[in-house]
Amino acid sequence: MKRYVLLTFLFIFMLAGCGTSSQNGDIDQTTITAYILELGNRVLVNQHITADELTTKTEKEIYDEYYLSSIYVNVDSVDDSIVSKLEVGQKVNVIVGAIAESAPAQAKASKIEIVDE
Repeated sequence: MKRYVLLTFLFIFMLAGCGTSSQNGDIDQTTITAYILELGNRVLVNQHITADELTTKTEKEIYDEYYLSSIYVNVDSVDDSIVSKLEVGQKVNVIVGAIAESAPAQAKASKIEIVDE
């Protein structure tokens, strides 16, 4: 009988440790300061490129060097009035939740702010 009680508690303990952060609502938000490289259904941003490189490098050079380190941001949850003001080459602060580890990475934006330079 003691063996069954011990196995039951062990099983319950193991199940309790199987939760994820999204199930518990503990998703951290991150602010990314980056330049917009591409606009479309998603916005491609990169935080490693500089303003000078955006003006001096060709589009092919930018994509060859920065595409894989960029982040595709889903903007469905962002106010349409902000999204309509976005332009390629703008510096923005993007608040995102979890970032999917792909190449390029992907995330969902909850807010975008245009940075005045």
